[in-house]
Amino acid sequence: MNKIPVNIITGFLGAGKTTAIVNLLRQKTTDEQWAIIINEFGKISIDSQTLQSSSVAGNVYDISGGCICCSAKGYFHENLTEIINTGKYSRIIIEPSGLGGVDMVSEIVESNDHLILMPKICLVDIQLMKNEHIQRLPIYRNQITKSEIIIFTKCDLVNNKLDEQDLIDKFNEFYTNKNIQEYALISMLLNGYIKSETTKNNYRLLSSEKNNLEDSNYQKKMLNFENAIVFDAEKLAIILGKYPEILRAKGHIITDNNNWLLVNYTITNCHFEQCDSKEHNEIVIITEKTDEDFFQRLETEIKLATLSKIY
Repeated sequence: MNKIPVNIITGFLGAGKTTAIVNLLRQKTTDEQWAIIINEFGKISIDSQTLQSSSVAGNVYDISGGCICCSAKGYFHENLTEIINTGKYSRIIIEPSGLGGVDMVSEIVESNDHLILMPKICLVDIQLMKNEHIQRLPIYRNQITKSEIIIFTKCDLVNNKLDEQDLIDKFNEFYTNKNIQEYALISMLLNGYIKSETTKNNYRLLSSEKNNLEDSNYQKKMLNFENAIVFDAEKLAIILGKYPEILRAKGHIITDNNNWLLVNYTITNCHFEQCDSKEHNEIVIITEKTDEDFFQRLETEIKLATLSKIY
């Protein structure tokens, strides 16, 4: 029996996992059929919408509303069974939630006789090496330490090569002997090709705090606005950047001249790109646990400061 290779592409919120998968789909040969399992923390799956709207997307299985490493584990089992039973897929790519670990996902894959787990790939936003708070998050550390291959992203946003090397040195200090690969090699890495002989997984944790991977440590909120409301994208980015509590924001907004934009906010940058029209404006906000009034204050400020006009 030929086992289906399974690639887990993990990484913290906003590391670029969905972008990497879109690029991989564009590189694959036309005779290959891939199944993509996307797991998002929020109930509205923006990343799977992005993949499904791509002309290169294969079959996308969306698991939203919880992490497949814990609260959504049952749905993950169901998706794997359905994919295997079709008998038509030559590869499965799994994108766990940016707030999820890889331990349970790996165990489920390895326990299935129809699947073979390939080396786990972790995308690391290189700029986050400057963020001491993120470096101490147990989930962030778990994703790195439990992956065999590390690929740095957002390198183009670093000022110069010296600064980039300084960030790489910090990574090597925190996580020794990790296998760092080039982003350009990711398609070969799917098949287990590793440029370096070093594959050790020794590492030094930054602190001894409890490795708590529960969804309950984080909270999410979907903000909806009528299409009659028109956003100023630049003002929205400024407001999101004001709040250190915000780990991730993504969604769709309408701007002047009836232009729809995909909002992609991470701790290190905010990016907008053109997208298809939607039924209404929606923005998913993910934060660490904070006070009960936080989202109400944030929504009020967005309404007052970012809406440029109403038709």
